[in-house]
Amino acid sequence: MALTKGNRKSGGARSQLETLSQDLAERQTELPDPLPELPPAVRDPSQIDALQKSIRNLARRIEAMEPVNMLALEEFDKTQARLDGLSDKLATLEAERTEILLRIENFTTLRVRAFTETFDAVNANFAQIFAELSQGDGYLQLTNPDDPFESGLNLVAHPKGKPVQRLASMSGGEKSLTALSFIFALQRYRPSPFYAFDEVDMFLDGANVERLAKTIRRQAEQAQFLVVSLRRPTIEASMRTIGVTQARGAYTQVLGLKLPKSAS
Repeated sequence: MALTKGNRKSGGARSQLETLSQDLAERQTELPDPLPELPPAVRDPSQIDALQKSIRNLARRIEAMEPVNMLALEEFDKTQARLDGLSDKLATLEAERTEILLRIENFTTLRVRAFTETFDAVNANFAQIFAELSQGDGYLQLTNPDDPFESGLNLVAHPKGKPVQRLASMSGGEKSLTALSFIFALQRYRPSPFYAFDEVDMFLDGANVERLAKTIRRQAEQAQFLVVSLRRPTIEASMRTIGVTQARGAYTQVLGLKLPKSAS
């Protein structure tokens, strides 16, 4: 049977229609179910041109961003990993800083407590020993009690029969008794193994020398004392006595002395 030109055109159109129908069926399987509702702008044919213009504008903006850095994601991952590491280090440093500040606070509290306990004990010893040596009363005074580590220390003394005085306004004998009382107060709190006194009784009268000699003898139970003195009560109270004198010809002579034991 011979096909005419019209029949050939009809057959080609039918084949193209079948192809399009098959392609449409395949694309329909890719569509979501249910289909999303189209916005009014898409349903309105008058808005199609405006939408196409907006699409073209967006396409031009996307093209303007090119060329796209394909390594951006990899670089982002590296930067993010570095940021996470630095954040961990920062958190560790902040935790260590907090711990150090707590230790400093604890250390400061312990230091203040230890100083206060020591000051109170030495102050009590000073008051007791000064009363024994001078038959008066005295105490230790901080110039700034609110900040003891930036404060000075005053020795306030009231010798028997005299008004309250500071160390700077005392006589030589009163200064000696006050300073010795402070030394003995420290020794009684935390004894040292050895002490050396060089004529500390030089400015004292007889009664005060005797009281000082008794105090040194009593303190000698806790430590060794080497005392240079010219005063008889001090020499008599010693456990061992060595005499040093100037012999003939300006030579120094050392003598071993044996003295009778003192009644004290």
